[in-house]
Amino acid sequence: MKRRAFFVIVALIAALIVLTFCSIILGSVKYSFSSIIYSLFKPERVPSSQAYIIRNLRLPRTLTAILAGSALAFCGLIFQTVFRNPMADSYVLGISAGASAFVGIGMLTGLMSLVSNSIPFYAFAGSLLTTLFLFATGRKNPSTLLLTGIALNFFLSAVTTMTIYLGNKQLDAILFWTMGSVSSATWQRTAILFILCLFACVFGSRNFTSMDVLLTDDSTAISSGLNIKKFRLVLLIIASAVTAVVVAFCGVIGFIGLMSPHFARILCGPRHKHLMPSSMILGADILLFSDIISRLIVSPSELPIGLVTSLLGAPVFFILLKRRKKS
Repeated sequence: MKRRAFFVIVALIAALIVLTFCSIILGSVKYSFSSIIYSLFKPERVPSSQAYIIRNLRLPRTLTAILAGSALAFCGLIFQTVFRNPMADSYVLGISAGASAFVGIGMLTGLMSLVSNSIPFYAFAGSLLTTLFLFATGRKNPSTLLLTGIALNFFLSAVTTMTIYLGNKQLDAILFWTMGSVSSATWQRTAILFILCLFACVFGSRNFTSMDVLLTDDSTAISSGLNIKKFRLVLLIIASAVTAVVVAFCGVIGFIGLMSPHFARILCGPRHKHLMPSSMILGADILLFSDIISRLIVSPSELPIGLVTSLLGAPVFFILLKRRKKS
């Protein structure tokens, strides 16, 4: 399994490199490979407009898609581990919807204008409160978790839709949260997402064994010396914070956290030592591929990336639901 996991991770990284170049090359205006190299390393040899587009628009967008996909996959894996449910995901459980609903309420009421750059705070508050409600509801009866999350998703999505309907002046800004996009990527946001993903990698590498133990029953986990209540709470807070930042920068992007761990588990097995890196790389692959599709399918315009990921992820959700019903 170790050798298989190694080759899977190498293959996923190779696919990511190919997708990265495709993302920079393809768009409303297509560039050659050589022009990209010149724009990045010798910008004086190409038109200034071309160098600007590649260095300040396409490259940050590509990196943001990679990092946001990795972060969402990390969060999905964390939620699946904490709730011991392979269908748990920040989108399915309504956690992303909670973040977007709070952002919409903040925009509608004008509270967000009181403090500059307060979008991440509202997104974090919404995702954390939703997560804590799910944890309090599902810790005694995990079988009700999925239904509770779906109900919350409907309710919070309705709240977001209401803020769109009532907030004519903020219509475009609020509508952004319901569809998801990486088109507003900047180097500053890319740097923040990079720090988040780096933290996720460091945290995961130090807690692989504890997360493996958390998948067992509570008595086994306690006998191994793990403080499961404290560890679960820490995991939930971290996953909520990462989800909030991704939603604040990219809007609601669904099913990445569901698809990536699911396929990575099939390819690499259930151990987090292999599962986490493969999930995060696969999440980057899926979101970057979705962004490329969203730009090409209606070029020179583009589809919301959340629409593309939902079209890809909905069949996976039905497959998981069918398997769980059989088991």
